[in-house]
Amino acid sequence: MIPPVKAILFDVLYTLVDDTGFPRYQLRNLLIAEEIDLDDDQFEEVYRALSRKEYDWDTAAVERPFRSIKDRHRSRLTALYEHFGLNEYRDLESDIELLWERIATSGLYPEVSEVLPTLAARGYRLALISNADENDPVIQVILCAELPITFEAVVTSEGAGAYKPAARIFEHALWRLDLDPEETVFVGDSPSSDVAGGSRAGLRTVWVNRKGGEYPAGYPAPDATVTDLTGLFDLLPGVGDTD
Repeated sequence: MIPPVKAILFDVLYTLVDDTGFPRYQLRNLLIAEEIDLDDDQFEEVYRALSRKEYDWDTAAVERPFRSIKDRHRSRLTALYEHFGLNEYRDLESDIELLWERIATSGLYPEVSEVLPTLAARGYRLALISNADENDPVIQVILCAELPITFEAVVTSEGAGAYKPAARIFEHALWRLDLDPEETVFVGDSPSSDVAGGSRAGLRTVWVNRKGGEYPAGYPAPDATVTDLTGLFDLLPGVGDTD
């Protein structure tokens, strides 16, 4: 059981929204459709290496000047095209725009449409904190899902000028909600950016462990762990309910 809180703050990607529309899948399909033949294993190896570089959140949290998520998408695609010698065959900017739009085809995890309205009905205030741009299509996936709820704050890394796990993005959300850290719980999938970031900012944390993996060493332990969001029902019985 989580100690009583007033608000639940959610990460977005891999917590509420899956990545089915993301470049990892869409880019390979795009190149196949254009009859560009690349070795699958080599493509995956290069793509993963570039992703680890561009989306190392501990580095991004202190990197200056601040770079947007879309800029990171562009840098990754530029490097990948250079590696495979595709620049003369592809229009980089057109491909970036197409892949950016396709992110919006990602879906919600199956339980989200039940869990969020139930938690709202139990009296919790809901908000989002995401390493995302202000106009990021992954944010639109959840905002356009027509759920019968209201998010009192949608805080992005671009809007706050900081990436999780930096305390600044969590502090910005608390300021928007006019709450103290101990009055909130942050729910996310990443031990490094979500659990560690939230814990260091003084929030209670719940780790969403959808893949059933071991919690990595070196990060603050979450206050609770769930395999999907339905696990929040037992942890968060309702505002003012301490039984």
